[in-house]
Amino acid sequence: MSRKLNRILLMGGLAVLCSCKPSIPRDVIDPDDMEDILYDYHLADAAASLNSDSTRSYNARLYQLAVLKKHGVTEAEFDSSMVYYTRHTEKLYAIYEKLAKRMGAVPESKTADDGLNRYSMETGEAANVWNGERCYAFIPTAPFNKHTFIIPVDSSYHKGDRIILEFDAQFLYQDGVRDGIAIINTKLTNDSVITRTMHMSSSMHYSLEVFDDKMLGIKDIRGLFYLNRDRNATVTTTKVMVLNHIRLMRLHEEEKIREQKKKEEEKQDSVGQTANHMNPQDNMNPPQQDEISIHRQKDDLLIKENIRKVESE
Repeated sequence: MSRKLNRILLMGGLAVLCSCKPSIPRDVIDPDDMEDILYDYHLADAAASLNSDSTRSYNARLYQLAVLKKHGVTEAEFDSSMVYYTRHTEKLYAIYEKLAKRMGAVPESKTADDGLNRYSMETGEAANVWNGERCYAFIPTAPFNKHTFIIPVDSSYHKGDRIILEFDAQFLYQDGVRDGIAIINTKLTNDSVITRTMHMSSSMHYSLEVFDDKMLGIKDIRGLFYLNRDRNATVTTTKVMVLNHIRLMRLHEEEKIREQKKKEEEKQDSVGQTANHMNPQDNMNPPQQDEISIHRQKDDLLIKENIRKVESE
């Protein structure tokens, strides 16, 4: 009997513990409702960004008020709820994780196809090699303020490839300095590194480009998205950056490749012609002085070649 009673008490205790999960205050907007409001907020911001700079802020304000009216929420209720979620960064980030998936699932209409077709027409072949999510949300609190990525490089990459990272950025800021950062770091086969960095502060389309102009070949591609923290801004105000429609385009520069192959073929032909024009008799019994000169020329060419390699690295 005592065992049965202990088991009942244990199960009851577990039930009490499970029922005591922390909940949000009654005057705070529910997370699911907040997600819907913020989703419409970002759509409104995107619509306002289509207007001219002189009317963008005014229209964004009108659209945001219309969103609150649609959801039956006052501006004071929304602001106080955002203060709560900003203080509880994990809850805010959980909302934006779901929101990022919703925004990433929105079709780009013809944007993606047109981009591939445009790049293919310009270069001969293009491919989107991005292997991450199409949308990420960031708040200026670690660890929710950054995302690193690594793109595998295989035999489908060619010497002379061009890499373009592009995305749309949207900011939901009540105050403070907007400072999003995108970095792409590309290592070439000679272990030299090309780094491109861009700061984002407006809701618009951005792109970063890396070009293997020395025809060395790409060995490694890495990058980082980061939202910097404004130390002078109020801690409890809304500060969110969303990056959407992320793509990493790999472009084969066929014209550059053809030019490089042509140069290599011309170099090989010139070497062959020089060897064919040499007098066989001279090769059989060359004077000692001429032999010394030939060795010196070879040494000079070797030195020049080594210098050229060092400079190119």
